[in-house]
Amino acid sequence: MEQRELAQRSQLYGLIICAVSAFTAFVFLIGVLRRSYWALAGPVVIGFLGALYVAFWIGRALITTPIEPPAED
Repeated sequence: MEQRELAQRSQLYGLIICAVSAFTAFVFLIGVLRRSYWALAGPVVIGFLGALYVAFWIGRALITTPIEPPAED
């Protein structure tokens, strides 16, 4: 893959991420202004589950990483 194509693809992904983030922020603000319970509960649940996923991933990595005995001098 050519360097220019890779840069264009990265810029496209960046644009998509920015658009989704702006739309999500807009929907969140609408929910807060309407005093919706889910406008606050949804992001909290997603963040909490994301943190638990990261903790599980780290624990799994520690469990499955082979331990090598120390080298003898």
